[in-house]
Amino acid sequence: MGSLTNESIGKKVLIAGGLLMLAMLLALFSVKIYFASGLLVILGIVGLPVALLIVFRPAFGVKLLVFLVYVMGTLIMLFPSLPIGIVIDLFILLLTLGRVLQDLNDKKFRLFKAPLVFSLALWVLWHLIELFNPIAASRVAWFYVVRPGIGYIMLFFVTYGLIKTKKDVKQMVYLCWGLSVLSAIWGIISVGQNYFDFEMRYLVAQDALKLVFIAGRYRAFGTMATPAQFGVITAQMGILAIVLLSAKYKWYQKLVFLVGIGVLFYGMAISGTRTGVVMIPVGAIFVVLLARNVKVYILTLIGGAFFAVLMVLPIQNYHVRRMQTAFSPEKDASYEVRMKNRERIKPFIYSHPMGGGLGTTGVWGKRFSPNTMLANFPPDSGYMRIAVEMGWVGLIIYLILWASITIKAMLGGWKVKDKEMKVIVAAIIASMLPLSVAEYAQDIIGKLPSNLLFWVWIGILFKAIKIGQETNDDDERILEGQQEPENAN
Repeated sequence: MGSLTNESIGKKVLIAGGLLMLAMLLALFSVKIYFASGLLVILGIVGLPVALLIVFRPAFGVKLLVFLVYVMGTLIMLFPSLPIGIVIDLFILLLTLGRVLQDLNDKKFRLFKAPLVFSLALWVLWHLIELFNPIAASRVAWFYVVRPGIGYIMLFFVTYGLIKTKKDVKQMVYLCWGLSVLSAIWGIISVGQNYFDFEMRYLVAQDALKLVFIAGRYRAFGTMATPAQFGVITAQMGILAIVLLSAKYKWYQKLVFLVGIGVLFYGMAISGTRTGVVMIPVGAIFVVLLARNVKVYILTLIGGAFFAVLMVLPIQNYHVRRMQTAFSPEKDASYEVRMKNRERIKPFIYSHPMGGGLGTTGVWGKRFSPNTMLANFPPDSGYMRIAVEMGWVGLIIYLILWASITIKAMLGGWKVKDKEMKVIVAAIIASMLPLSVAEYAQDIIGKLPSNLLFWVWIGILFKAIKIGQETNDDDERILEGQQEPENAN
C-alpha cells in the first residue's frame, strides 16, 4: 500500500513540475515573440503542419526529434542564431500534448504510468526546491538549467508510452544506431580535411579552436558539435552493435553491423575522447552480468582479450596512445589539474547541502554570475557539477536515480523471455548504463545531445523489458489492452 502511495505522490510531483515548465515556456515564447516577423511567417508556413503532425502522430514526432538531435550540432554551426533550445522545448511540449490527447481519447491517463516515477519525482522536486536556494547568485540561471533538467525527462515518459511492439523497439534502436554511424562518417570526412569551411568559421567565431585542436591534430565531432559528446555516443553505439551481433541476423546484416562498428570506433578514436574507451569494458561487465548466453560470453571474451592487448601494446599510433592514457591517468597532466580542483572545492560541497544553485558554474555561471567563485570553477564531471550546484543532497538524489535505473533494468532484463528482445535489452544496458561511470570523468548527460538521447534510450529500454517479459519470440501483439493488428502473426 505504501508503494502505491509513493507512486501517486510521485505522479503529482511530476504533473506539478510539468505545469510549471509549461508556464515558463509560454512566458519565454511571449518574450521571444519579437524575434523576427519574417522568420515567424516562415515558421508558420512550414512549422504549423509539422507541429500538427507531431501532436497527432507523436510516434513519428519522437523519430523526427531524434533526427534533429543528431544533426543539431551541424545546424548550429550553419545557423548560429538558430534558437535550437526553444525548438527542442516546443518539440517536447507538442509530443507531451500528443500523448495526453491519446490518453484522453482512450479515457485513461497513462502518461506517467511507467517505471522510475518515484525516483524521477525526487529529482524533479529537488530541482524545484533549488529555486529557493538562499545563496544562489542568479534565479535567471535556474530557469535556463531547469528547463532541460525537468523538461527533457518528459521524453522518457513519452517514448515509453508510444512504443507498443517489438517492431517499434527495433525501429527506434536501428534509427539511433544508423544516425550514429552517419554522424561518425561525417566526422571522419570532416576531420580528414581539417573541417568543412562553415565548421571552421563557427569554431573561429566562438574562439573554440583550442578545444578541438590537441597535439597538432584536430578532433572529430561529427554532427554533434563537441568531440566529447561525439566520442561517447559513438562508443555507446559501437558497444550496442557488438552485443546485437549475438542475435539471429542474416550474414549481410551482421556485415553491416561489423562495418558500422569499425566506423563508430574509429570515430571515437579520432574524437580524442578517452571516456568512451573506458565505457567499453564497463559495458562488457554489464553484458556478463545479464547475458546467460554462451555466444555473448564468447564474443565478450574475444573482444575483451583484443581490447586488453590493444591497451598495453607499445603502439606508436597517436590515437591508440591517447586511448591508452585512459587507463593510466597519472601520465596525463590534465588529470592532475582536475584532481587539484576537486580537492579545492570539497570544503564548499561539504558545507552547502543545497550547493551554490543551478547554473552557477560553467557557461551559465560566466553568463549570469561572472564575478563569483563558482563561475570560475571548471565542473569537469557530471557528478562534480551536481555536487557543486545542487549540493551533496542533490548528488545523493542523483545517485538514487542512477541506482533505481540500474537495479530495475538488470532485474527486469533477467526476466525477459523473448530471445530477440533479451539481446536488444542487453545491448541497450551495455551501451547506456556505463554512462554512470562516464559521468565521473565528464559531464555527459548534462549537455546536448546526450541529455535528450539518454531519456529516449531509457524509455526504449524499459518498454523493451516490458514487451520482452510479456511476449514470446513470434508474438508481435500490442500491449496495454489494444487490439492486435490484422496482419500480425
